Amino acid sequence: MKEKLTAVPGLHRLLRVFLSQVLLMGLLHHAGLASVALAQDVLDQELSVDFRNIPLREALAQLSGRAPVKFVFSSSHIRAKKRVTLLATREKLTVILRQLLHPMGIEFALTQPGFVVLKKRDSPRGTPRENTPHLAQNGNVPAGVPATPPPLSGKVTDDQGQPVPGVNILVKGTTIGTATDSQGYYQLTVPDGSGVILVFSFVGYVTTEQAVGDRTTVDVQLAPDVQSLGEMVVVGYGTQNRRDLTGAVASIDTRAIRDQPVANIAEGIAGRLSGVLIQQTTGAPGSNPSVKVRGLGSITADNGPLIVLDGQPLNAGGLNLINPNDIEKIDVLKDASATAIYGSRGSNGVVMVTTKRGKAGQTRIDFDYYTGVQEVTKKMNTLNSQQFAEFSKDAVNTAYLERVPGASVNDPNGIRPPNLRYRYARGEFPGINFDDPASLANYDYQDMIFQRAPIRSYQVSASGGSDKVQFAITGNYLQQDGIIKRSGIDRYSLRTNLDAQLTDKLRVGASLSPSFTDETRVNSDGHWSDNGIINSALALMPFVPIYQADGTTYNGQAAYAATYNWTGVPNPVANIYEIDNQLGNLRLLGNAYAELVVWKNLKYRGTLGTDLIYQRQNYYQSSALPIVNQLPPTPTNGFAFSSQNINWVTNHTLNYAFAPAADHRFEVLLGTEAQKNDLQQSQVSANRFANNLVRTVNAGTVTGGSSLREQWSLASYFGRLNYAFRDKYLINASIRRDGSSRFGRNNRWGTFPSASLGWRVSEEAFLKNASFVSDLKLRASYGLSGNNAFGNYTQTSLLNPDNYALGNNLANGLATSSIGNENLTWEKSRQIDLGLELGLWQDRLFLTVDYYSRITTDLLLLVQVPTLTGFSAAIRNIGKVENKGMEFSLSTRNLTGGFTWNTDLNLSFNRNRVRALGPAGDPIRSGTGVDESNITVLGKPLGNIYGYQQIGLFGSEAELDAYPHFATTRPGDVKYLDVNGDQVINADDRTILGNNQPDFIYGVTNAFTFRGFDLGVVIQGVQGGQILNLSRRFYDNLEGNANQLTTVLDRWRSPEQPGNGITPRANSRSTGSNNAVSSRWVERATYFRVRNVTLGYRVPVGVVQRIKGRSLRLYAGVQNAFTSSKYLGYNPEVSGYESALTGGVDYGSYPVARTYTIGFNLGF
Repeated sequence: MKEKLTAVPGLHRLLRVFLSQVLLMGLLHHAGLASVALAQDVLDQELSVDFRNIPLREALAQLSGRAPVKFVFSSSHIRAKKRVTLLATREKLTVILRQLLHPMGIEFALTQPGFVVLKKRDSPRGTPRENTPHLAQNGNVPAGVPATPPPLSGKVTDDQGQPVPGVNILVKGTTIGTATDSQGYYQLTVPDGSGVILVFSFVGYVTTEQAVGDRTTVDVQLAPDVQSLGEMVVVGYGTQNRRDLTGAVASIDTRAIRDQPVANIAEGIAGRLSGVLIQQTTGAPGSNPSVKVRGLGSITADNGPLIVLDGQPLNAGGLNLINPNDIEKIDVLKDASATAIYGSRGSNGVVMVTTKRGKAGQTRIDFDYYTGVQEVTKKMNTLNSQQFAEFSKDAVNTAYLERVPGASVNDPNGIRPPNLRYRYARGEFPGINFDDPASLANYDYQDMIFQRAPIRSYQVSASGGSDKVQFAITGNYLQQDGIIKRSGIDRYSLRTNLDAQLTDKLRVGASLSPSFTDETRVNSDGHWSDNGIINSALALMPFVPIYQADGTTYNGQAAYAATYNWTGVPNPVANIYEIDNQLGNLRLLGNAYAELVVWKNLKYRGTLGTDLIYQRQNYYQSSALPIVNQLPPTPTNGFAFSSQNINWVTNHTLNYAFAPAADHRFEVLLGTEAQKNDLQQSQVSANRFANNLVRTVNAGTVTGGSSLREQWSLASYFGRLNYAFRDKYLINASIRRDGSSRFGRNNRWGTFPSASLGWRVSEEAFLKNASFVSDLKLRASYGLSGNNAFGNYTQTSLLNPDNYALGNNLANGLATSSIGNENLTWEKSRQIDLGLELGLWQDRLFLTVDYYSRITTDLLLLVQVPTLTGFSAAIRNIGKVENKGMEFSLSTRNLTGGFTWNTDLNLSFNRNRVRALGPAGDPIRSGTGVDESNITVLGKPLGNIYGYQQIGLFGSEAELDAYPHFATTRPGDVKYLDVNGDQVINADDRTILGNNQPDFIYGVTNAFTFRGFDLGVVIQGVQGGQILNLSRRFYDNLEGNANQLTTVLDRWRSPEQPGNGITPRANSRSTGSNNAVSSRWVERATYFRVRNVTLGYRVPVGVVQRIKGRSLRLYAGVQNAFTSSKYLGYNPEVSGYESALTGGVDYGSYPVARTYTIGFNLGF
């Protein structure tokens, strides 16, 4: 009896087998008489398939629906229920069948009129044998293994040493070939001659050629083809073949980052994705990277993308808390057609993170270890003691001569006013005398706060399983000390992914990922008055000793402030060792799913996930540090903080894929989702601890406490439709309706639709003869998405505790502190995207181009309200921001064969403009603690740097008389532009000085392999944009009370010595508003950075097998290897404030480290 897709049981097993064999013999005989040309036409038909863990029977059914063939097989010999996975794009049917069937030991033959007969191969299992490809060419079923063993054999493995079944092996220039078996072995009879070349090809790997020569064994290790392996894209509640994609999605898989020893994901993917700007704005261990997709779209809400891990939206922590080694793939959804399925959370893009899961087969155990050292990438050039003495004397003398009539620079210190003395009295630091600069000691405080910090990572993983159950378990320990002493993290993480096929129709799975991070923080950022370590180290006078004779640190400002009548700068080393700031973060991510085949291609999937985060922080500051203007010894102080955040989400989807006719393919998704978040926090503060030994709040006097609880929830319904006609006309449409507790009752629900079209031009007849064009697709999309990443109770009038008079007493009560707005609604982004995808020469060159325009409306702004309400301002949906730009991505396979070279380039332009700002369009002024430093105005980007425009220096009294200036301005002071032309310099002359948003960003990745060696080089760059180096206001102020950058050596000294024309004169009593926020401290943010260089060597398999191993790779790498930038600070990626209104401000941020590592991957 024969089968067509389904097995028909007989009345008796023997009869069934007999009839099946008779039928097979008859059909095979018929196949032998069939026309070779007809068979070849059918088998040469190109198809694209996406089989993901489905029964073989279902895969064959899909092939029958796409090609004019029927499959005939015996259920007693062919396991039709066995699950298979195969991804192929525009491959011939014969290639698809080989890759699908040969690993299962199944041969096939095409007969007339269009039947494909399947037969179990007779050769011994697990041993090398020849797989005769002529079966698909001449229609004959192979007779079995040849009596005489063929002279050529070998094994094909992947880059991890795993066998690759189903690899096509062809003698170049002939039709002689075979395929590897389930263990990766092959045997092949080749023609005589020394010029024989074997061609090894398989979907997902780079085609490799090997000259045979006089060898009888040819083993090959295939290199992954990153372009091909990235074909499946996670698009939200499902996956889609990139071939059918009509939205803008940037992807990167684990193969692109796994060889880089990085502590967080951002370091591994920065510069690799078009339209995605990933920057390390601070180098503090455990810090979150800045991730922006297609610019800034909000003024007051978060501008970061939604992070979705294995289908579960993350509520906090983002990418930083995910072990990079756990990641299989990252897809970034950029346009509205891709993000609208996430509705109110998709406005800023969506980052889909997929972790590694187990695969059926032999259990694999992998051990990965690396160790290295980190160092600061650069040091800032400050004055030495001799230079500082000369500079300080100059500053004090300038002020003395201007303020004391008849004064002379030769006047001794004793007759000068105390605040105009340049010479230190002998006191706590003997020998400090500016009249004898050569006697001054020199200390490098940067060397004292920075260190060469170790980093090491240990990871063990195991994966494998059977056809029924698969598992993947990974454990990781990361120890990373910071380059600032005493800072660092210890991170422990475990991830377990489990999948089980309970029945033919039911599949379930679960993931559990606990992690714990123990972090030691230092107060690196900020002004020295707040004990900021960076600014203290740069501004402290270079002759002041740090340590006392007994080895302890001097107690901060008291060391010289009291003695020398100076405000002084705190001891930066004391700031490190006299503050304890310990944080612990315990996180438990878990989710479970169930997939049920309801009927044919109708599938149900339900998931339930939870994200539990528990944080604790203990802070203690000893009595050796100053508090505000109080000198040590000061009262000790500290606090204990705890936080618990529980986030759960559940979603349920129905997916139905069907093809009513050969030319039509549909896929329909319907779903619902619910999410709830519960946050609780509490803090207790104390001071006047008994001593420095017990540093918990119970050892001090409790001074206060606070607590809060916030909740929010989201309910959603969504749907999506995909349609393809003849695989060349593509339509996608989605819609989502969200209801959120964060909005007023009048606008609690929002609807977010999208639609997109795709035209695969390369499938048209007029391009069939253009063989060099392997792919050409045009696409267009339009959609609406939202942003709800702001406060939970903005729509509600809030109450705060307040007292009121009750008789002669004060009574506790409540008073309204803010006015609510029940009409508040989502910030909405409407985006259009036009895209082109072009592949040439079998995709050896692949170009993607996108143009987009995104307009975000209903931005939440604080606007003035009538005074009769009792309030001056309230939150309203008023603002509008536009982002538009272009993105280019180019991938090339430059060289293949024994030496491979692949290049990926991306280039992205974005232009950001504010289109509406409240009823009157008034500017939004913002600052960072030192006056206004930023402004947002109509027609300009968000968060412009704002201040005075310096146009030079006043060189003489005549120049002062000829141009407007401040009343106190003198020759040598800064000359500011009279912006409004009113002949007066005042606050009205402040103007826009730049913006931190770049003109364009780019990335270049080159990957090389040769005889086991691999080399990867990743380059990232930013062109344009500015940084407000606000720290220079303190260590470049020329007042003589703090150390300065060496730029002050080129200052104005006299009309005859004008310096560089930018740096004003030294003056301890600064005049002319020289230190107002101005263009003097605005610097270029352009940089070119070699982000990563990694060199690896894969030890030959034969050598590794001697130690019972499967694979071994040795590697060495450098992270942040080289940076070219004109920025004077440590890091041109810096942005001390994440707010869109104050971007690009450097206030002493933690530097980024250069990291050198060596390590190995060992697999068993």
